Amino acid sequence: MKSSIKEMSINASDEFINTIAKCLVDAVGDDIKEDVELHKLVTQNGTKGRIWDFLNRNICKSFSKSDIIANPTKRGAWELVPVFDRNTGTIYSLMREQRFSTLKKELPKRRIANYVDALVGSLNANLIAPHHQSSLFPSLTKKFNSKKLQEIVQKILYDLGIPNNLVKRHALILFKSSNYELSTIRCCVVNSNLDIVEEADWSNYIKTNESAVADKITDKTSAYVDPTAGLKFTQKAKDKMNQKTPAKDKSKEKKKKTDDNS
Repeated sequence: MKSSIKEMSINASDEFINTIAKCLVDAVGDDIKEDVELHKLVTQNGTKGRIWDFLNRNICKSFSKSDIIANPTKRGAWELVPVFDRNTGTIYSLMREQRFSTLKKELPKRRIANYVDALVGSLNANLIAPHHQSSLFPSLTKKFNSKKLQEIVQKILYDLGIPNNLVKRHALILFKSSNYELSTIRCCVVNSNLDIVEEADWSNYIKTNESAVADKITDKTSAYVDPTAGLKFTQKAKDKMNQKTPAKDKSKEKKKKTDDNS
């Protein structure tokens, strides 16, 4: 039997949402900035990946109560920290908005299941999105190996240390960040086609404090912000950059030579 949106609700507590928001704010903000400062990094090719390590650490440290469980698990080479709320029976995972959009867009042609595919295929398969339309591609249980999906879910639950019968639903916490700031955060319940069944905007829980390392990072990286800093350019290059320097007055030079020879 399919479940309608009325039978599903995101009922996370304010304390839970505030904690998640703070973990995100710190990870994309001062945590990564302090890392850049500490190691005197002049490039940041791996910043997006390192942010996840800080975020996972923050979540594990913040949720130590018996009713909220957060433990690391692994899917392939990717390590993640799902969060389980005993009060609601909901297991949460965090993901960037862009990554979720990519997963949904590529679902028809993907051959390897993501951990989200496994969780929603196991826990949210009976949900119908509002204004539901018939899917043009097979369900996850037909598209991906159902046994493999179940193995992924079982490993996640095993690493969390929770029995199957306690878990009711899966929910995605999606976020955006840029320039060391968390810009949006929302919680979505999606079905096996990655269609959004229900969502709640949590952006109003974002509390940004003045950065303790912002000035240091800005000062240290100022030379890298302006790629032309410290460089000398030929006249031809300056002309192209609309930085043409005044040409010398040849008549004055000629007059000067005449005066010198008089």
